[in-house]
Amino acid sequence: MTAKEELMKEIAQAPDFLVEEVLNFLLFIKNRLKQRVSENTPVESNQNLPSQSFLEFIDEISLQIPQEEWVKLPNDLAANLDYYLYGSPKNEE
Repeated sequence: MTAKEELMKEIAQAPDFLVEEVLNFLLFIKNRLKQRVSENTPVESNQNLPSQSFLEFIDEISLQIPQEEWVKLPNDLAANLDYYLYGSPKNEE
């Protein structure tokens, strides 16, 4: 099964709010890729997409965020992500 087929299978089983988040993320990535390709290569060679890995892409975005913004994040963000995003009960452990 290809990655695209597997993703489509998972999307078919996911709740609508999650599908919306995945769609927004995919559109964001496509837009960034489109910008990067248009900035770095002539229009004729847009077929040669960058071979950057997803994690390298995320690292590059992370480096664009000033350190003073990272300091504003709560120390328990990973443990209580649902609390901060959706208001679920906070995990105090």
